[in-house]
Amino acid sequence: MKLSHLRAMVAIAEHGSINAAARELCVTQPAITRTMRELEADVGVALINRNSWGITFTEHGERLLKRARLIVYEFERTVDDMAELRGVAAGTLRVGVSPLAGMTLLPQAYMLFRKFMPEVRVEFLEWSVTHLLDNLRTSRLDFALAALPQPPTDSFISSTEILRAPTAFATRCDSQFAKATSFAELQDAEWWHADATDAFPQFLSEVFARHGLPPPSRITRCTSNLLTSGIVLQTDVIVPLSRFALAASPVPMLTALALPIDPPDIRLMLMTRESAMLSRPAEYFVQCIQEAGVLPTQPLNALLQPAAGAAPLAKS
Repeated sequence: MKLSHLRAMVAIAEHGSINAAARELCVTQPAITRTMRELEADVGVALINRNSWGITFTEHGERLLKRARLIVYEFERTVDDMAELRGVAAGTLRVGVSPLAGMTLLPQAYMLFRKFMPEVRVEFLEWSVTHLLDNLRTSRLDFALAALPQPPTDSFISSTEILRAPTAFATRCDSQFAKATSFAELQDAEWWHADATDAFPQFLSEVFARHGLPPPSRITRCTSNLLTSGIVLQTDVIVPLSRFALAASPVPMLTALALPIDPPDIRLMLMTRESAMLSRPAEYFVQCIQEAGVLPTQPLNALLQPAAGAAPLAKS
């Protein structure tokens, strides 16, 4: 088993076909096919299924792919680290983000980072929390910054709370529910949320029960931010939204409802793979994020509460 074998396997998984993997690796399609056959011969089992509609991985292939990704991505970081020691200020930094993270600390942190590391290639990848965690485990991401109601319960992920953002139930300004001040007025409303678990529907049911009301009959889960944005701006649905996002809009189209109970605060979590060795660019970007979290350079930061113990790191 060679590194070239694993690279080919990862490229096929990332790009969805042998032809696309060949283009990514700058080799021919027959070369990738030959490499995969060599790998299958080495391990003694079939790793991929070749279908008329594309390539899929067998059960054995999926298992090997997890380790292949970890090996390939860590090897790439090792190469970058050695280059950095020789004075070559380059390499690639991959940062996973959730939408709120992109609206809060990252722009300011990125400006700080670029002042000292202008040559490093940076990739920001916006994914769902599940996808972020999956790619942290395989080391595809150097780290991730995500807005979560609770820290992830994953033994392979290390997380640090950077900021806490207060939230509100929101609807569009001209919604029939825009002036509601009680949950009784919202019994006929539709509630949208992006929580992949059942935590939000349970929270909402408990809130209604606390006010002597039956649980809402229409609760819709949607993990697509673009679809949610379109629905919220065109219908009267109600969504939990950070007050930062509400205040950041240059043209107010949504309004926070004056209800007796708000949704739980959103925690901005910095997440890395447990025991991961961060590259120097990754370490410095993390430092910039922590500094951005405590420097009051924008009025909107008044809406954010720095997590206990969050403080800037000393520059190296």
